[in-house]
Amino acid sequence: MSEQETAYRLLRAALNGQEPHLGTNSLDTAHWWSLFRLLQRNHVAALCYEAAAASGAPREVIMPWLAECTKAADRYRYQHDVQDEIVGTMQHHGITTLVLKGTHTARLYPQPELREFGDLDLYFYDLHCEADRIASKTLGVEVRHDSHHHTKYNYRGVTVESHYDFLNIHYPPSNRRYEVLLKNWVPSPTFEVLFLIRHMACHFAASRITLRDLTDWYLTCQALREQVDWHQVQGILQQYRMDTFASALSAIIERHLGHTMPLPSTGRLDVDRMEHDLVYGDAVDESEADGLARLGWKLRRWRALGWKRHMVFGDSEWALLLASLTSHAEKPHSILHKQ
Repeated sequence: MSEQETAYRLLRAALNGQEPHLGTNSLDTAHWWSLFRLLQRNHVAALCYEAAAASGAPREVIMPWLAECTKAADRYRYQHDVQDEIVGTMQHHGITTLVLKGTHTARLYPQPELREFGDLDLYFYDLHCEADRIASKTLGVEVRHDSHHHTKYNYRGVTVESHYDFLNIHYPPSNRRYEVLLKNWVPSPTFEVLFLIRHMACHFAASRITLRDLTDWYLTCQALREQVDWHQVQGILQQYRMDTFASALSAIIERHLGHTMPLPSTGRLDVDRMEHDLVYGDAVDESEADGLARLGWKLRRWRALGWKRHMVFGDSEWALLLASLTSHAEKPHSILHKQ
C-alpha cells in the first residue's frame, strides 16, 4: 500500500470511527515517521493520532504524535479563548462578529479541538474599520494593512485577520462578482458552502490545498446537506467554472472517505492527479527567498499552476496575469518579499 493510500485510510478511520485496515504488511518505523510528517504538512496529524495508535504505530513515533495531538488541543482551547474575548469586546461595542473557518468549522469535527488551524479569521460586516479602531484602542494592538481584503494584528500571540471582504476582489477578476454574491447570502448555510468552495479554489490555484481542506469541505457538506439548495449551488459553480473542481473533490471523498456527496462527481476528471496534489502538493515548493530570487520563484510557480487555474477559474489567462501584476503593483512589498 502506498503512503498516499495509507494517509487517506487513516483519515477515513479518524472521521468515521473505523479501523484503518492498513493491510497485513505493517509499516516499519521509518515509514511511520514519514507518514507522521506527511500528515503534519497536511494539518491532520492530530486528527489521525488515534487511528495511527490503533494501527500499531511504534512507540518512538506515537509518543511525539501524541504530543502533537496535545499541542493542537491546547492551541485550539487557547485560540477559542482569544476569539471569545475579541467577539465579546466587539459585542460590547455593538458590533456583530462572524467567525470564518477555524473554530467555526472545527465544531463539525468528531473532536473539535483536533482541527488544526493558525490564524483567526473574523468578519464584521460593514463595520471593519470601527472594529479595527476598537481593537487598537481596547486591546492595544497595532493594526497592519498589508493585504487587499483584510487587516491583520497580533493579540495574545494569535494572528487575527479582520476581513472587510470574503475574497481578494483584485484576483482573480471574477472574485469581484462572486463577492457580491456572497454578501447577498451571508449569513446562511448556502453562504457557508459557496464561501468555502471559492476560498478553497483560490488557494488551490495559488498554491495548494491539503487534507485538512478536504476534511473541512466533506464535513461542511455533510452537516448542511439538508439545509442547502444544491441545485442552485451547482448552477453557481457552473457559472464560475468551478464545477469540475467540486466534482473532483466529490470523487476523491467518495473514493477515500466512503460517503456520497450532495454535489455529484461527474464529467471527465483528472482525479488521480488532484488527489496526489492534495497529499503532496505538485506545484513549486514554497520559497523563503527574497528579492529577485523570489520573483523567479513566483514566475516558475505561475507556470506550474496553470492546470489548476484552468480547473477553477473562468477568467482568461491574460486577464489573470494582468490582475496579478496589478495586484502586486498596488502592494509592491509582495513582489519580492514573503507576506
